[in-house]
Amino acid sequence: MSRSKPPSEMNVTPVDDNADFMTKHGFKTKDDVYRALLKKYKDMLATQETIRKNDVSSAEMAGQIKYYKSVMQHAHDVRALSAGIEKVIAVALDSQNHMTAMTRKLIEAANINSAEKKVLENEIKRLHDTLLSTFTKALDSRSAATEISVPATNETETKPKKDVATPKTRPAISLTEALNRFLNSKPAKSLETQRDTSRTVALFIEAFGDKSIREIDGKVAGDFRDVLFSLPASHGKTKNLSFQEEIDRAASQDVPTLSAKTVKNHFMRLSSLWNDLLRRDMVEKNPWGNWDFNLTKKNPRRAWTAEEINKLLQTPWPLCNIPVDTFEGITMVAAYSGMRLGEICNLRNEDIETIDGIQCFRVCAHPEDNWSPKTEAGERLVPIHSALLDWGILNFQKTGEKYLFSDLKDSQDGNRGADFSRAFSRYKMMMELPPAVTFHGFRHTVSTLLRNQNSDIRELWIDALLGHEASHKSQGATTYLSGIEMQNLKRTVEAIQYPSFAFPKFSVS
Repeated sequence: MSRSKPPSEMNVTPVDDNADFMTKHGFKTKDDVYRALLKKYKDMLATQETIRKNDVSSAEMAGQIKYYKSVMQHAHDVRALSAGIEKVIAVALDSQNHMTAMTRKLIEAANINSAEKKVLENEIKRLHDTLLSTFTKALDSRSAATEISVPATNETETKPKKDVATPKTRPAISLTEALNRFLNSKPAKSLETQRDTSRTVALFIEAFGDKSIREIDGKVAGDFRDVLFSLPASHGKTKNLSFQEEIDRAASQDVPTLSAKTVKNHFMRLSSLWNDLLRRDMVEKNPWGNWDFNLTKKNPRRAWTAEEINKLLQTPWPLCNIPVDTFEGITMVAAYSGMRLGEICNLRNEDIETIDGIQCFRVCAHPEDNWSPKTEAGERLVPIHSALLDWGILNFQKTGEKYLFSDLKDSQDGNRGADFSRAFSRYKMMMELPPAVTFHGFRHTVSTLLRNQNSDIRELWIDALLGHEASHKSQGATTYLSGIEMQNLKRTVEAIQYPSFAFPKFSVS
């Protein structure tokens, strides 16, 4: 057996001896050869890594392609399903139209006159009443059987008790159902009466929903009265505004509202309907009667009640495009000055001035922004209430900002208070306040507080503070601040006092 030669004895040509090889490839020493071999090895490793990455990338791309194909197939299936549903809907609508046409032809063919139709309606009503009576008797007999099974303790208890029908024992029905059953179905009522009452009911439902007739009491009737007096006289003519937006617009812009006569007519229609319900023992009393409608004077605007103010202070401002600090600041200014929303939202930092040592808001026109107060009397100085200063209203002044409430944005028509007004309307709905309660109600709240206080605040000062046309047409009343000292205006604004009305103090964060 031959033995393998060790490496040292193998027939290998040393690198040093292969001078031609080194010369041919440009190597001078064997170290050059080793470095060349090492570089070649590294290149091979790099090539392998590139191949690996390409394989991974190809695999990922193949997976994505498969995923996209699956999504496209799913979209195709959904489209096919939608097309099928549309066909089914089309067939159903066609069948419905066909059935409607056939029914109309049958009715025409029957040639039923009004008298025969009335007889059929009475027969249907009789059958309905018979069925209801039978069902009621069945329930009564079941209750009676239950009572008989219990041993009587004395003679009086063995006598049958006479059932007395009360409104609470009758089934509750909605306002719409009451309208249809007891008014629109009565041939004795004229078409005009039916139409007008239906409009009144529709107006109530728009404000409070289709309530059960038992839920409608004196409080609800009073809230509806406030709503009617808050609606603009042009209600229904502006299609792009909601019910609540129309009330807010009427309040903030002081546009004419429904007259007392119109409101009275609405109540008379509902009162007539309720009288019918009373005769049928469907309700206990008529909440629409005995209301005062003074037709000789304008009904005052709706002010905030103490209960509603407490609810506002306890209800967190919702997350929206109006920051909570801005909401609190604008509300505090309204409550402690009676300024209009537009006047507050358009206050500039430069409009805060010190007059005779008293810090004031200057309400004035800004022609460059196409804004001005509502009336000539609206241009005025309003002393800043001490409660506002203590709260931190001046902390809203920011260097480099134009407006005091700089977070507000102009709407398309340049109304800086539009976004706030919409947000406040949603806030009121969240608090479940009546629609007649508006932000502008703070102005009437201030007016009521000042006119009911026991101090010697003059009516002329109140008019000047609120920007009303003075009731006394004197030179001092018609000239801007010429007849009223700033100290008197300061006394007037400080007379605005609440038991408790303040948000947590505002400070710059």
